[in-house]
Amino acid sequence: MHRFSLKDFAFQDKIILKDKEILFQIKKVLRFSPWENLVLFNWSENKDYIYQITKIQKEEIHLQVKKNINKNSELNINLNLYQALPNKSSKIEYILQKATEVWFNKIVFFRSDRSQKLNISENKIKRFEKIVLEATEQSNRNTIPEIDFSNTIKFDSIIWENFILHTQKDEKSIKLKDIKLNNLENNINILIWPEWWFSEEEIQKLSKLNFKKIYLWDRILRTETTWIVVWFFISQIIC
Repeated sequence: MHRFSLKDFAFQDKIILKDKEILFQIKKVLRFSPWENLVLFNWSENKDYIYQITKIQKEEIHLQVKKNINKNSELNINLNLYQALPNKSSKIEYILQKATEVWFNKIVFFRSDRSQKLNISENKIKRFEKIVLEATEQSNRNTIPEIDFSNTIKFDSIIWENFILHTQKDEKSIKLKDIKLNNLENNINILIWPEWWFSEEEIQKLSKLNFKKIYLWDRILRTETTWIVVWFFISQIIC
């Protein structure tokens, strides 16, 4: 059943939809007919509302409620992704879509020492926000993750459980299977390298700030797939 998020949606038995974008999806893309069902939800409560289409007109669609579903589709912990800016917008789109689907609460893109120059315009940010919204609808979430694009980050302000991925094994590195979370009520923050990895200076700086270094293995993963591997291991701990 297709889900549509409405930020200012408030429950009513009968609703008339006039949102032009949603009307276009229902009529032209999905080609819904009267008596088919859809789901409405907002971003402030853990509920899905199932409505039946009763009338489709040129500039509005009439809905009648069928039932509502109480749910809690979020994790009990804040899982945040700090992703060094990749070299292509297509990689950003992929990361945003998949990180939303697997329940990250916040996705921050930042420029690391080895990030390549990439222009992030206001139009691109609007497109990224739309991708996140659509992934939220598709993945059965009720909360849209926060996204942010930062030139620099004050890493000493990132608190709780912090992990940095790197490619050099040393005596202070741990493996994914050795991760131990001290408090499941805290945030978990994962820092992912850009193309060509973090610089030595970044690794040293983050180590001094007590970021736990995770060494994956000698095989090098792309920046857009590394966090998926890490998420899988951590999800087995917290889910």
